Amino acid sequence: MQQGIAMTKAFQLRAYTKKELCNLYGIQAYTFRKWLKEIPETANTGRKNWLDVTQVEAILKAKGVPGEREFK
Repeated sequence: MQQGIAMTKAFQLRAYTKKELCNLYGIQAYTFRKWLKEIPETANTGRKNWLDVTQVEAILKAKGVPGEREFK
């Protein structure tokens, strides 16, 4: 057994549901909806609950990668 080694999982850029991204960021749905309103690329989602790769990429650029927080 290996102890003390932390396994990190890289973020995979793909289409996600809004619920999946809420869980990855650890935020509530109403907060995530506010985020989507702030990012113009996510205005037209096409499908209600799915975000495509370009929309997910825009969220990553605006809010960062889930689990990797930068404090200023």
